Amino acid sequence: HPHRVHTRDQLVTTVWGYGHVGDGRTVDVHVARLRRKLGAEHRSAIQTVRRVGYKYAPPSGR
Repeated sequence: HPHRVHTRDQLVTTVWGYGHVGDGRTVDVHVARLRRKLGAEHRSAIQTVRRVGYKYAPPSGR
């Protein structure tokens, strides 16, 4: 969902399920890895919303 803010808890539940037990930084680490894989051109498409979570902001014209 472009431009919608997703909390870390929402992302953990969606990706790993309700039973996930892990560090609170799990999502942050995976997002950092995803940004690296996307490369410099598309890295900014995943935006951090401080103290909340992340949002996907596709480049203009898409």
